[in-house]
Amino acid sequence: MDVRFAGLSDIGHLRSSNQDRWGAAPEQSLFVIADGVACSTDGGLAAALVVELLPTYVDRHLNPENVDNPENVDAEDAADLLRRAVVEYCDDFRAYARTDVRAAGSNTTVVAAVVAGSRALVAHLGDSRAYLLREGQLRQLTRDHSVIQDLIDAGEVAPEDAERHPSRATLTRHVAMLPCALPDATAVDLSPGDRLLLSTDGLHGVVTDAALAETLEAHPDPDDACAGLVEAALKAGGPDNVTAVVIDIGDIDGDRTLGED
Repeated sequence: MDVRFAGLSDIGHLRSSNQDRWGAAPEQSLFVIADGVACSTDGGLAAALVVELLPTYVDRHLNPENVDNPENVDAEDAADLLRRAVVEYCDDFRAYARTDVRAAGSNTTVVAAVVAGSRALVAHLGDSRAYLLREGQLRQLTRDHSVIQDLIDAGEVAPEDAERHPSRATLTRHVAMLPCALPDATAVDLSPGDRLLLSTDGLHGVVTDAALAETLEAHPDPDDACAGLVEAALKAGGPDNVTAVVIDIGDIDGDRTLGED
C-alpha cells in the first residue's frame, strides 16, 4: 500500500491549552485523532492516552495471526474488528481511571482509520470526523455523536441553526461513556488518488465542507493540505483547538491482507 500522510494541530485563538491529539502507526496504516473534552478533569490526558495506546488494541484485533483467513474478511466484519478494538480500549481506560486521580473524570472523542488493503476501516466516538475526498467530491464517513446531531436528524433543529444552539457541544457518546462504549464503525472501498481527512470540530465546526474540499484539492502535498486546513480554521476565528490528519492513497495492492505491513 502506497500511503502518504501528515497531521497538524493548533491551539486556536481562544483556548488556553491544546487538548487535541493526533497520531499515526504507519506500520499498521493506523491514524487517530482525539479531542479532549474541555469540561472533563483532563481532556488532554484522555486524548493523549487513546492516541498512544490504541495501536496496541488495534494490533490485537486486526493482526492476521488473530484472524482466520484475513483476506476473506468481508467489509462489515473487518469494520467490526476495529470497533471491538476501540471498545476494549475504552473498557480498560475506564478501569484505569478508577485507580488514578489524574485520569478520573477525564474524557475524549476518538476517530480512528485503518487503511487495510483496498479498504479504509473507520471507527469513532463523539464529534471528531472522517471524510473521503474522491475526484473533488467530499463525503463525510462518520455521524456526530452529539445532542445537536440527534436534534437535526429528528428535524427539530435546522442545520444552519446548529452553531447557535446551546447543546451544540454536548456529546452522546465518548471514550468514558457508561456502561460501555458504543462506537460506530464502517468500511469504505478505496481507489488510487483517494484522500482521507480526519478532523476535530475545531476544523469542521467552523470551515464548511465546500471549503474543506477546496483546500484539500488546492494542496496535493499532505503537509501543505494540513497547513491550509488549519489556516482556514484560524481565519474563521479559531474558537477551538484545531487538528487535521490527511492521508493520501496511492497504488493499491489487491493481494495485501488485513493488517499486514
